[in-house]
Amino acid sequence: MKKVLALGLLVFLVFVVVHRQRLFLRDPLASVTRDGVKVDGVRVMINYSNDVLLEDATAGYRRIYLVQHWNKVAETPTAPLHCLQGLACLTDADQAAGAAIVPGTRGRRTPFAGVTMTSNRIEFVDEDGALVEVTLR
Repeated sequence: MKKVLALGLLVFLVFVVVHRQRLFLRDPLASVTRDGVKVDGVRVMINYSNDVLLEDATAGYRRIYLVQHWNKVAETPTAPLHCLQGLACLTDADQAAGAAIVPGTRGRRTPFAGVTMTSNRIEFVDEDGALVEVTLR
C-alpha cells in the first residue's frame, strides 16, 4: 500500500512540474476590488509565473478573466477549462487562447485596453467599465 501511495505521489509531482504554466491553483489570501470596493466571492487562481485566473460569480452569472504576463491583456478563455471546484484549473496550453475583453466606459473614466501588472498587483478595466484590482499576497 505504501508503494502505491508513493508512486501516486510521484506521478502527481511530475504532472505538476510538467504542467506548471497551465495549472492554476487557488490563492486564498488574494483580494479583489472593483472600483475601490472589496468584492467577496471571487476566486483568484495563480500559476507558476503569476498569471492570474479570476472566477467571478457575484453578478449572478459566471465570468472568467485570464491575465497572462506574456501578452498583458485581460481576456476570457476560449477553450474550456478543466477545474476542480474551487481548488485548481488547467488551461488548454502554456499560453492559453483567449478573447480580449473590450473595456466599457463608466462615468468619466477613459478605458484603457492594457493591463498593469506587478509581482503582487494586477489592474484592468472589465467589460462593465469597472476598474478591477487584484492584490496577491
